[in-house]
Amino acid sequence: MSDTLVRMSQELLDRQAITDLIHRYCLLVDGNRIAEVASLFFEDCVTDYGPTLGGPMKGREPLAKMLSAGLRMFEATHHQVSNILLDFEGPDRARGTTYVTAWHRSPGDAPHAVVWARYDDVFERRDGHWGFANRRILVAGDTGLPVEWNPIPRQP
Repeated sequence: MSDTLVRMSQELLDRQAITDLIHRYCLLVDGNRIAEVASLFFEDCVTDYGPTLGGPMKGREPLAKMLSAGLRMFEATHHQVSNILLDFEGPDRARGTTYVTAWHRSPGDAPHAVVWARYDDVFERRDGHWGFANRRILVAGDTGLPVEWNPIPRQP
């Protein structure tokens, strides 16, 4: 097999592995399986879910604490992702943009909330597996959440 064909085949496998990682994140968040969500991120990861949710933070432990506190406010969540775009910066690093619509069921008679957002990620392959090295959430809009988000930048 030619070197080009081998590289192209590997990139297709890597694209699917990263897409599976994104889908697994949503499945685990919706199951409130925080320790498993955190395990998808590298120990030295940097995440930013917005100013209200702690702004930029480094490491799995702060991420797990933030997710646990945030998800505790809801009886259920449902994350749907689309428009996954990956750009490889090398054989073991890729940047990704993924659109997400996240529905949140509030307890009792409180209104449910929806967030329309985008994940900007850096993925790395370490020790033979892909994981999140960086994640930043940028939000186009939401309903029912008293949260200050990182806005999606737009041209005027």
